[in-house]
Amino acid sequence: MITIMIADDNIEQANQLAYMLTQEKDLKIINLSHDGNIALKQYLDIHTDVLILDLNMPGINGITLLEKISTYDTKRNVIILSGSTIYRAQISNISKVEMIYSKPFDISKLINSIREIKPNENTIEVKIDNILKELKFDSCSKGTKLLKSAILISYKEPQLKLDNILEKVKDINNEKNARTVHSIIDKYLNFIYSSKENFDIFCKKFSSYYGYKPTTKNFIKYIAHLL
Repeated sequence: MITIMIADDNIEQANQLAYMLTQEKDLKIINLSHDGNIALKQYLDIHTDVLILDLNMPGINGITLLEKISTYDTKRNVIILSGSTIYRAQISNISKVEMIYSKPFDISKLINSIREIKPNENTIEVKIDNILKELKFDSCSKGTKLLKSAILISYKEPQLKLDNILEKVKDINNEKNARTVHSIIDKYLNFIYSSKENFDIFCKKFSSYYGYKPTTKNFIKYIAHLL
């Protein structure tokens, strides 16, 4: 089953597209968003296999949305559907874009493109999920979400200092400031440490590398190192 999110400010067209796609047994619509800011939050929360994206939306436009999720997510899984040519020139350098279709489009070609983007069980995001799951992190918590963002950024840009990583996490997740992000991650790690079972698992995983409970910075860097 291929999960799909549609982000398009034209509600009628988005609903019609969702209906057509759900006639295919192997396709499942998980979310419809009509505002760029909401679409960004929903994508980061749900993380569907495919994102079908309009470029001209209220809130943030499709280009800005692509730039933000490209920092968080490495998979090439976005299909652009747009009648606008304003932003087209900026798309070529964004690696997440799999295909671009002008409106109106051929639904059969779109479906074929969607099926070419198959779920990948070996992506970096999945590897991060598996490590955090092993360490008993709650996949639904805000702390885990921010931590995953930080780990992926550290993996992609290992030269970055913690302050720069947290600043990027803030921008991607629309947090107020980097200090808030740092505080949430710190508190969440301390919560994980507070359980003896979790802490024993944690120490076994890290003792050979650090020999002590790592700081937030060391935790992020070490998980990125494991990938």
